[in-house]
This record gives sequence, structure tokens and C-alpha cells, in this order.
Amino acid sequence: MTYSLNDICLTPAKISRVEHRGDCNPYNVDQMLPLFTAPMNSIVDENNYETFLKNKINTIIPRGVDYGKRLELSTKTFVALGLDEFESFISDCPTTPDSVDCTYYICVDVANGHMKRLIDLCSKAKVAFGSHLILMAGNIANPETYADYAIAGVDFIRVGIGGGSVCLTSANGGVHYGMGSLIKHVADKSYAVREVIRSSLAMGLSCPYRSVPLIVADGGFDNYDKIIKALALGADYVMIGKLFAQCEEACGKILTYTRTSDQPLDKELKWLFDSKHEIYQAKFRHYYGMSTKKAQVETGRTKLRTSEGIKVNVPILYSLEAWCENFIDYLRTAMSYTDSFNLDEFKETEYTIISPLEYLSYYK
Repeated sequence: MTYSLNDICLTPAKISRVEHRGDCNPYNVDQMLPLFTAPMNSIVDENNYETFLKNKINTIIPRGVDYGKRLELSTKTFVALGLDEFESFISDCPTTPDSVDCTYYICVDVANGHMKRLIDLCSKAKVAFGSHLILMAGNIANPETYADYAIAGVDFIRVGIGGGSVCLTSANGGVHYGMGSLIKHVADKSYAVREVIRSSLAMGLSCPYRSVPLIVADGGFDNYDKIIKALALGADYVMIGKLFAQCEEACGKILTYTRTSDQPLDKELKWLFDSKHEIYQAKFRHYYGMSTKKAQVETGRTKLRTSEGIKVNVPILYSLEAWCENFIDYLRTAMSYTDSFNLDEFKETEYTIISPLEYLSYYK
């Protein structure tokens, strides 16, 4: 049986050395937060990605942006490529890594990371580009597949299928793996790969693994506590969609809802409006999955396939800076309770399985 992130809670350390949560470091060694923007057209594009970077959030330019523009930006930030685009990118590359004069950041953005074709292409690309290619692939929902990407030399692996708020893959296709279990089991595989590499080097033996891919948990992170739990379970990064779509700085179509004080208002919308004014106004962003037919058209697909995503309007609730400030404070709080001065120590946090009723008792 697998468990979701709602099925666990983090256990405080018996004794914590942390006296002030400000002593906890929520950043990676590159001084960036352990977060990625999801490569979605309603979150990030070539015009706003620098705003996310300034707020210490790693970005991935989505496939809705022109291919040429993505390649231009690929030396500055991650860009998403479809499988055919990735194959073309490899075929156009120099014959040897030594003839590459820059570093490319590529995320192969496909739903099914278990395809042999994708793994083979990743291996081919890493041989061709060497250290001049920082490569992210996935998504996977079988922990055993992690080792195949380590053999291929991939740098980042996205884990999670069907968990996103606008994704229907699990709901309609039945393919899923509880996110809590998946992160923990993939993290265990990562540790095993790292140990094989270490022992092989110590003994002077050849090793099948070319990398220890960093884990990017992807899908269903709709509140702070899930992000924090994922990091504690062993994720190196968490990929965010909906929460960033609700930031003022995200891209995509904005809808304005306006009403006067004498008009009825749905109960679930009431909290969005300021009752002190006679005219009420709230803004929403059109948010949609990358397998919706809308996104398929935007990415240049001519023969549309069955949609595995939905379109929704989400309220714009906060600035990116305010969201990041809250996230950093909440993460530091969790780290202080679990005796963790940095993110590596935080991965050693213990946890317990809880009942659904227990989760509802504290989740507000």
C-alpha cells in the first residue's frame, strides 16, 4: 500500500539544537529555493521568468513559447522541449562535447517518462554534450525507473503522474503511485545509486551509473505543508503549478469579476471581496493543463488528441514575494522542530502515518 502526502505528518526531533528558526537555511547551495515552476503556459513565459528567478525560484519556459526563443533562453534557464523537439536538438548538436561553448538547460517535457525512446535519447544527449547539458526528464511513477535515468546520466528526474489539480491522467487512466511513498522510494533508490558510485570509485571498479539524478516532486502541491513534507521525504525540489498561477506575477489570461453590493454572491466567492465597498472586484487567472486541447493548439499540435487535462479559473490571491516569504517562514519552522539547520539534514526527518480524520483535524 502506498500513501499520499496527506497521510503523513512530520515528527519533531526529541531534542532540537535550533534556537531560532532564522538559523535554518531553506536554500540550496546555489542560493535558490528548492522549487521549480511547472512548465505551463499560464504560469511562466519569456516575459516574466526573471521575476521568478529574482525571487529565488527556478524556472522552466513552457512549450507554448516559440521554439527559437526557447533555444535562445536555454543557456539562461531551463526550457521545456517535446520529445520530437528534443530529438531535433540532439541531431543539431556538435559532434563532440569539446566543441560546445556554452551550457544548455533542457527539460524534456513528456507525460510518460517510462518510454525507452526517451531514456535512450537522454543517454545519447549526455554523451554528445557532456557537462554542457543539464538535463531534466520524466515523469516517472515507478521507483525502479530511477536507476535507468542514472545510467543515462540525467541530472534531474521529475517524479509523479496524474497528481496535478488540472491533470486527469490518474482519474481517467488509473495510473498512479501515492506521492508520499513515491518520493520516499525514489529517494531510497537515489541513496543506493550514490553508494554504488562511491564504492566503485573507492575500489577502482567501473560503474554503470553516470549520475545521481536530483528528485523533482511534481503534481498536487496545493498548500505549503505538502511541499515541506516532500522535501522532508527526500525530494531535492518541488514543482509548483496552481500556487504560482495564483500569484499576481504569473502570465496567462486574467478575468475580472465585478459586482455591486446589491447583487447576490456565491458563498465560495464571498471571501474574495471587500465588503467595505459598494462595488466588489476580484481577479482570476485562466489556468489549464498542458495536455488540454487549448495547450495542444498553443504548442503547435495539428492533430489534437484526447485531453488529459482541464481548464479552470483560479483566484489571484497574492504577490510572488509574499508567497515566498510565507513559504520560507513555514519551511524554517518545520526545520527548527526537526533539528535541521539545512535541507540535507531536513531529509533525515522522521514521519508517522496518520488517519484521514487526524489530518482534517489540523488542516485549516
